[in-house]
Amino acid sequence: MILGIEGVSCVGKTTLAAMLAPHLDQPTVIPCYFHASPDPTRLPTPEPFTADHQLANIAQFLDVEDLRLSRARQAAAEGRDVILDRTVDTLLAHAHAVGRMNGFDCDDQAQHTVTSKAVAMPDLTIMLTADPDVLARRARLRKGMPTIFYDRHFSEHFNAYFDHPLAPAVVRLDTTTGSPEELAARALDHIRRHQAGEHPQREAS
Repeated sequence: MILGIEGVSCVGKTTLAAMLAPHLDQPTVIPCYFHASPDPTRLPTPEPFTADHQLANIAQFLDVEDLRLSRARQAAAEGRDVILDRTVDTLLAHAHAVGRMNGFDCDDQAQHTVTSKAVAMPDLTIMLTADPDVLARRARLRKGMPTIFYDRHFSEHFNAYFDHPLAPAVVRLDTTTGSPEELAARALDHIRRHQAGEHPQREAS
């Protein structure tokens, strides 16, 4: 299976991916766009102020998606599971959020841009959320974290996008309280239920 892990920065995606890996079938963990990029310094800035700028940014990130898709296909050919630290839905959620914050709407064009290409599409996405104040405290521990990534309004709009994502199945889990081990156990329960065919098409939890 291909498992996507989503959410804004500092919400616990990378930690969850690492904790789930031992429970899946020799999974390949594909890092987020920043860490998958051959040269992260060439990636676009996180807060464009026009629709055209945002669409150009998405096109640039889709070049990184090509690399991620290649790794996912290789893992599938080897019979291994895949864990995606962020999915293409991140690109659309980001466009939705910055558009709402800066007075433009390029959602339809962004979706067309993404769906016109082959991408690594998860079978199930675990969407992590957390209280904005908790995210801000975590972000202060990360040197150089752009403030938009833990802005309350950005988080609200980013999370709202996942009411209608591209991914066929989405589960929301709150990471505000509880240990990483407890979160991993909850996520693994949803994964097992999904593998057994017990999930509806979309689920919120």
